Amino acid sequence: MRCSTQIIVCLVVYFAASAVYADELRGPDGEALFTARCAMCHDLGFIAPKPAQLGRLAVEEIEAALWHGTMQQHANGLSGPERLAIARWLAAKGDGSKARGPGVTECAAEHRPPAPTSTSWPGWSVDNRFARYVADTSMTVSRAARLELVWAHPFPVHSAFASSGNSVAVKDGRVFVGNLNGWVYAIDAERGCAHWTFHAEGRVRSNVALEGDTLVFGDLMANVYALDARSGRLIWRTRIDWGPGSRITGNLTIHRGTVYAPVSSLEEVLAMKMDLPCCTFRGAVAALDAATGAIKWKTYTIDSYPEYLGHNEMGQPRFGPAGVPVWSGIAVDDQRGVVYVGNGNQFTEPRVEESDAVMALDMRSGAKVWVKSLAPEQMGGQDIYHLACGAWWDPERKNCSPENPEGHGDRDIGAPPALVTRRDGKDVIVVGTKDGVLYALDPDSKGAMLWSIRVGEGGEIGGIEYGLAADESHAYAPVVDMNADMSSNGSLTAVDLITGKAAWRVDNIAAECADKPTPPCGNAVIAAPTVVGEVVFAGLVDGTLRAYDKHTGKQIVSYDTARQYNGVNGRKGNGGSLGNGGPVIVDDRLYIMSGFNMLNVGLPGNTLLAFKIPR
Repeated sequence: MRCSTQIIVCLVVYFAASAVYADELRGPDGEALFTARCAMCHDLGFIAPKPAQLGRLAVEEIEAALWHGTMQQHANGLSGPERLAIARWLAAKGDGSKARGPGVTECAAEHRPPAPTSTSWPGWSVDNRFARYVADTSMTVSRAARLELVWAHPFPVHSAFASSGNSVAVKDGRVFVGNLNGWVYAIDAERGCAHWTFHAEGRVRSNVALEGDTLVFGDLMANVYALDARSGRLIWRTRIDWGPGSRITGNLTIHRGTVYAPVSSLEEVLAMKMDLPCCTFRGAVAALDAATGAIKWKTYTIDSYPEYLGHNEMGQPRFGPAGVPVWSGIAVDDQRGVVYVGNGNQFTEPRVEESDAVMALDMRSGAKVWVKSLAPEQMGGQDIYHLACGAWWDPERKNCSPENPEGHGDRDIGAPPALVTRRDGKDVIVVGTKDGVLYALDPDSKGAMLWSIRVGEGGEIGGIEYGLAADESHAYAPVVDMNADMSSNGSLTAVDLITGKAAWRVDNIAAECADKPTPPCGNAVIAAPTVVGEVVFAGLVDGTLRAYDKHTGKQIVSYDTARQYNGVNGRKGNGGSLGNGGPVIVDDRLYIMSGFNMLNVGLPGNTLLAFKIPR
């Protein structure tokens, strides 16, 4: 009996130990860890990608994001096996295909690009003044009405967000574009085949910009790259900021051998969680030597280092002033020797003049020549805000700045300023804000305001988001005005550059949302428009590319890009919302990326479209 009892005890101990050992072999529970540490943001269906979207990523990509990428702050305290468990659980939610190729058809060896051409679109605009105006008198209303698709090039989706809103550049018969899948492409303008592809260290949300044979762009790791535009060969790579959330989401400018790059941050999103310190990021602009990548100067939007402000209810320290990222591109004023920069909101107090402001920086030194604040008057001339200030996240706004108890904010400048010569010969700086206000500033009087006009209600996803267009007579202001439920009240307004009065306005736009999810499908005019000849081209969240008579605002044509395509590269793909970059026009061709789903706002898609506008 005693022997039998000993055997039973031994067996119980053995099986208990085996169970513990088996648990150790299995490792941590990735799903439980995700639920405890990540789900409060990623299950929202808004801002952060959902678990199914994260399943598009490979294990090593998710693990890298937890160690030294976007989520490194959130992952503090997790062990290596725990990070790996989360990564494996999320990656298993995908379709099992983690191929990471560029998804192109290479141009045949005997195919040569055409000779250099006199017309191009080398960056955010046809020139570095950023007006997005093509002085082509042959572009008539009747021509625009005959818009026709020539080819579609779907790109593979290797990112959580299926978004392709990047601005494209066109030069010498090639279309250059970066993508969130991490690839940069040189596509033949006529055939849609690829001359070369380049894989970046981080994902690419910026434009590409060219000068001569040098192509530059930035990634979400705050790297700036220079490539040989003919071959795609890497010339140099320079990281311009080392903050844990630092990134390049705005557009780069290359001008007379200098690259101007904006720095933004994800810290405004990370501040949603009260168990993290907030905030230490300062926005910046860096000027780099286009030949070597050496940093010539770097100017922070906030001059002073952030100081300790106390702590929040969870005992996490607060620092300030912080924030004022640069989301947009940088316009060049050769005559006055400055570049113009539009700034974002603060994340923490005390208030600084550079928040929600236009800065003029000396091109040679980066010194601030003047700063003009455009912070909303209804907020007391300040905009101290991050996503924890939203009532949809926390009605009590416990982690918002005490300077902003009501939580209102995020009315900053996300669209690049444009330097425009009016019909009377005077230069003005045209600026649009997320507050829904369009301004004209005087570059000869330290940015003194010439006029302002409200063109939208404004909001966190409102007002003028990504850009505007202007000719010598009018500015053309697109308005998003998207609500928390992603319904929208988009519009397009033409404003006289001398009087500041509206010449015409298109609103109550009938969105084309049949068989599309509503919301986010709607009538928000989110993409930067382009004016050419008699026509203004604009892109909407419903995926329609629309053309308007620039004299009257009458709609000429609407082309629905949010559909499935059989690509010239042999791939099937989809279009979606038109966002960020907007239409690019060179000669009789129009190029645009279809699909815009950043932060789950807009219809997903990832397709480059080439249109012909017959003469």
